[in-house]
Amino acid sequence: MLDKASLIKMIFEESKTIKKLQKPDKLYIENTNTLHAISSHSVDIGTVRETFCVNQLSHNHEVEYSKQKGDFLIDRKYTVEVGGRNKGFTQISGVENSFILADDIESPFGRKLPL
Repeated sequence: MLDKASLIKMIFEESKTIKKLQKPDKLYIENTNTLHAISSHSVDIGTVRETFCVNQLSHNHEVEYSKQKGDFLIDRKYTVEVGGRNKGFTQISGVENSFILADDIESPFGRKLPL
């Protein structure tokens, strides 16, 4: 019900089995503003980046937790790793259709895209 009310976003591991009817692999607050509002401490920047990514991509795409490499699998085709300006490609090396969504950059460079 929290997912339907757009308070949280449930992310499941890429799977074609009945596992998707069970518990999610990751839970994200739907909105980064809500994340900051309910936190009693400073929020981890990595969590903010991933929350923003899930929030933006899940409106028109299927976002799944990647069980192999990268953070997320988008539309069962694109693997994305979320990070900062200096994020390298080691975690997604050798993965076809993989990209880095990087914070603190203003223009794309190769497979590194601005978050």
